[in-house]
Amino acid sequence: MTLLWPAIMRGAAVQTPAKPLPHPRLLFSREDLSVIKNRITTRDWAQTRFAALLQQARPWLGTEIKLPAKGGQWYHYYSCPKHGARLQTKGPTQHVCPVDQEVLTGYPYDEVVITSDHNRLAGALRTLGLVYQVTGEQPYALKAKEILLAYAAKYESYPLHNIRGEAKVGGGKVGPQTLDESTWLITMVEGADCIWDTLSEAEQKQVKDGLLYPATSVIRQHKMGIHNIQCWKNSAVGLTGLLLGDGALVDEALNADSGFYQQLAKGIMPDGLWYEGAWGYHFYTVSALVHFTEAAYHSGTNLYDQKLKSLFDAPLALAMPDLRLPAFNDSSTVAVPGQAALYEVAYARFKDDRYLRVLAQTKRDSDLALLHGVLDSGSPPAWAAESRNFPASGYAILSAGQGKDATWFCLDYGPHGGGHGHPDKLGFVLYGLGQIIAPDPGTANYGVPIQAGWFRSTLAHNTLTVDEKSQNPAEGKCEAFVAEKDFSAVMADAGPIYDFVTFRRTASLIGEKLLVFIDQISATKEHVFDLAYHNLGQATPPADAQPFDLPQKPGYSYLRDALTRSSERGLQRRFDLGGSKQVLWSMAGGEQGDFIVATGVGVHTEDRVPLVIARRRAKEAVCLWCVALDGASEPQIAPVAVRLADGRIAPGQDIAAARVTTADGIHVLVANPKGAKFSLDGQEFTGKMLHLTPGENGKLQLRHAAM
Repeated sequence: MTLLWPAIMRGAAVQTPAKPLPHPRLLFSREDLSVIKNRITTRDWAQTRFAALLQQARPWLGTEIKLPAKGGQWYHYYSCPKHGARLQTKGPTQHVCPVDQEVLTGYPYDEVVITSDHNRLAGALRTLGLVYQVTGEQPYALKAKEILLAYAAKYESYPLHNIRGEAKVGGGKVGPQTLDESTWLITMVEGADCIWDTLSEAEQKQVKDGLLYPATSVIRQHKMGIHNIQCWKNSAVGLTGLLLGDGALVDEALNADSGFYQQLAKGIMPDGLWYEGAWGYHFYTVSALVHFTEAAYHSGTNLYDQKLKSLFDAPLALAMPDLRLPAFNDSSTVAVPGQAALYEVAYARFKDDRYLRVLAQTKRDSDLALLHGVLDSGSPPAWAAESRNFPASGYAILSAGQGKDATWFCLDYGPHGGGHGHPDKLGFVLYGLGQIIAPDPGTANYGVPIQAGWFRSTLAHNTLTVDEKSQNPAEGKCEAFVAEKDFSAVMADAGPIYDFVTFRRTASLIGEKLLVFIDQISATKEHVFDLAYHNLGQATPPADAQPFDLPQKPGYSYLRDALTRSSERGLQRRFDLGGSKQVLWSMAGGEQGDFIVATGVGVHTEDRVPLVIARRRAKEAVCLWCVALDGASEPQIAPVAVRLADGRIAPGQDIAAARVTTADGIHVLVANPKGAKFSLDGQEFTGKMLHLTPGENGKLQLRHAAM
């Protein structure tokens, strides 16, 4: 491959080449055109995609190009402030709440639609350019040129503005942030590259001076450090440099303190996850990087390496059996097949057959499949349940079973996740019976009150809240992990989630359908401990429960139908998922406490998800509980006394044990964080986590342990 940028390397200055490769050189190279045309004529999926592009492009040929009079606003404002639901656009000044059909008008909703209009025009330029390159038909190039030159004449007249309407660095001209400016500019530049050779020298200069350099100037003034937004900014600047043959811009995008190489070095965890800990932002970052890496590749430089590959490998390693990823931190649940366009590029560059698991579940109907999709590929390896620990990113997965009905549990104990992190240490997502059972709340649009009031509250997650106040940002640690056939377990400490509390959770998956938890909580004085568990479906409240007065605090104020019951005998609650699928939640007795049953928020305020809160008012507490995915069974869980080497009964915060009786037998689980020697039923044991069952002689036998 001829190098367009022969000096591109870590730490090297980039020299503008004397003879750059011809245009197009960003989305694809001139040499790729014959391959693309062959795909269209020989593969139905490529033919279908190109037909869709033609259908998008043709109406633009007769459309008058009229740019918006001003820049747009933040799409995170585009939600109903009452329900938190994403609005539906009925017209440029009519925005409908899908919950109660209320029509909202005016600022900022009208301005969000303007942002969409700018992006629609950029998308049209890119589509027209692509169609022109494939067909060679001049009308498509002429209409694309019309859009490009219109922005070149208009761009600098747009006022700088941020999400608060202020003319400050960090804002944009077509959009309210340098992020919006970057995503828009990337699309514009990719389209411009497709028609660059149809522009006269005077028109090229007009585009450079009136649009490209002014836009990159807006973007370059604002630095974000190691962040997904900076990756988009780097790509916008880098693609502009590659288009114009401006080595200084390419060098900045690659080698600046927050450039491409630093993003890869510092932003990617050793196990391949993007550090912000939200799967939506993981793929958002990958999308930003791929725009640049593909443009560099087609311009003569291969930036693909193992570090970049790990971003594609990690989602497959951490995905649920149905290839979805949990809604941790500021992310919704992410379907990996929905990212198939990125895996088209990944497979073309790395030839890893695991990526075919993603492509096999799609119609291959993306632009990237059309441009780079491999025609003849191998067979994807079969998915197999595997319990794995990812200490760098802080996720422990316990999994067992076959296919999409396998059980999959993921505990989050790792880094907070920066500005997109949630206060949810030792929260989890549980998948089983072919669906998500115990969800993470994910996120709403950031511009509405429910984002802070519910989605970023600790109570909305499956973890511990103390004194009705959300956790501090914290990083926990894994203290023990076991992965064996028919049994897997994890013990993790939450870290400094509160100044005065230690919280440790031990979770064990026995077989395919039973999860057992030992939660050990201690503090320097008495507090209110609330352990929340959210389960999709329907649940009937306890018959003897009484109304509960909800505090007006984050999380709690969004609960409804709250009832409470005091008990020393524990509680069972059955959740009906429909279609004869049931889940049984059980907490052992032995400690006086309250149980609060209520519904929390799902996608929006009117989408209700049942939950149960186990409340303890104490200085120390041990909560033993289990979740049975076989709704027909009713496992019984009870505490077991454990004695120290000197004969004293061990405090629960030091060593705690639970006996779970099922139709298949008895299981004893022990959480012993310090690994101290102890005795149980007259026998001595040691280890941090233990799984014991009665042997033929009735004596407990050690089945699994982490020492």
